[in-house]
Amino acid sequence: MVGLCLLVIASLYAGCCSPQERVQPARPEKVAGWKVIHDGTVVIIGTFVMNKGESTDNGELGVKVVDIIPPKPCSEGYAAMPKVVLSFYRPSDGKVLCDEAIFTEGGTSMGTGPPYPHCKPDVGLTAISVNAINTKDNWVWFDLRK
Repeated sequence: MVGLCLLVIASLYAGCCSPQERVQPARPEKVAGWKVIHDGTVVIIGTFVMNKGESTDNGELGVKVVDIIPPKPCSEGYAAMPKVVLSFYRPSDGKVLCDEAIFTEGGTSMGTGPPYPHCKPDVGLTAISVNAINTKDNWVWFDLRK
């Protein structure tokens, strides 16, 4: 009897949440890559569309897409946001400068303090702007800023 009651309660609770399928962004056809662009006071050093597992570097700084994390169903706030896990490294010796930093869509300041205390100052970035994350096809569109 207790088991039946728990099953009914669990069914009712599960019915309260009807997760909606997230609308996936369209992949940009062309981005600049490692190209410095001055936009007012902002200096963009590269714009990329990369799949999970891919990496790129300009000889001084490298970035790898470690993971794409879908939002948690039936959640709100941070948990409801798609995320990308990036790792930054120095190509000359492979030294990891910032390991597995997690970003959501939008702009995020970089630095040595919270929320990225594991990032070393030699990453040399002031911000990253994540323009879109596609969790179905596992790609991210972002730019790096100095």
